[in-house]
Amino acid sequence: MLRLNPKIFWPLAFLVSIGVALYNRVQLEGAELEILSFSFLGFFLCFFSADPWTAISNELYFFIYLCVAAMIARYTNGETIRAQILFFCVIHLICIYVQVLLPSVYKSVILPLLPSYSHSDILYQMTYNSSYYGFTVQTSVSAMYMTFGAIVCAVNAKHEVKTVKKIAYLILILLFVTGILFATRRGPFLAILLILTYGYFDTRKSKFSRVLLLIVGILFLLCFGIDKIPGMQGILDKFSRLSGNIMNGRQNIWKIALDNLWNYPLFGYGVGRANVTGGGGSVDNAYIAALVERGIIGAMVFFAPYILLLIRSYKMKKIDTIASKSVQASFYFQLLFVIMSFVENYYGQALSMFVYYMMVLSEQFDEQRKNNYEFD
Repeated sequence: MLRLNPKIFWPLAFLVSIGVALYNRVQLEGAELEILSFSFLGFFLCFFSADPWTAISNELYFFIYLCVAAMIARYTNGETIRAQILFFCVIHLICIYVQVLLPSVYKSVILPLLPSYSHSDILYQMTYNSSYYGFTVQTSVSAMYMTFGAIVCAVNAKHEVKTVKKIAYLILILLFVTGILFATRRGPFLAILLILTYGYFDTRKSKFSRVLLLIVGILFLLCFGIDKIPGMQGILDKFSRLSGNIMNGRQNIWKIALDNLWNYPLFGYGVGRANVTGGGGSVDNAYIAALVERGIIGAMVFFAPYILLLIRSYKMKKIDTIASKSVQASFYFQLLFVIMSFVENYYGQALSMFVYYMMVLSEQFDEQRKNNYEFD
């Protein structure tokens, strides 16, 4: 209701990005060239899959989002891109807190803006399972936005010199993490804790004081009571209500999917058809999903540029005495996708990959702008 028709918006944005690239005679290089080259190869391999036309149509979405993300990253600096992402995430954060603290306002103002088919499920989950959706129809999407916001705030906090702003970013991080708890998503919660912990120790300064502070914080939480953390009770209830672990039966679907892989081992069932291999169940693992959709050869082609990008970002981060915001943000976002793809299909969702593309390409273009400025 509040967004443009994606079937019209994205093709138009794609045509604009191609037109702008041709008009400016853009020269492809670095990460942009690598991703595009492997994307073209992956597009070609779709013809050999079990369902080529479905695979091609789904692969086209990745190509469209990649081109639009490249246009945005090329002509917009990383600081602006991260600010826009943070603003978007804060809006979703507010919606979650309205749902938690002001349920009547949520039901009368925000819920009617969501598709009607989702209303009954959202109301049931928030009433009986303390699971909150915010301004989405899937808690997994809400949690993903919360992790995006937390990472951007963490990078800003590491580089902020003004104490007031640094404290504001730290408060936002806590609110985003709590938002994940309210969405009762265990995977994103564990993933963001790992990334924030890594970011906390990702410094060349002495780590002893940081270790000591972390231990004190953990002891404080244990004394205070973990279940007293806002939203934590919903997570604990979910553990007891479901399988008691983060897998929640996913491994059974993964086994079925991997068994079916051998029907089309080289080029797969076709992009977007992972559910067929999982017996109709969602294959919530990007690595297995890519394997059964694209086959062994196609999966290698699909992941090759992302492995190269991760290695390059890590090296860039280590070379600089103080890595730039774009380099750190890109690396932490890539870490998020690597971790979350074990329990969800982050790499297999073209829209989530749009954010991924923007972050890794903004790293490249920001570094180019920085080098050009220093050269001048």
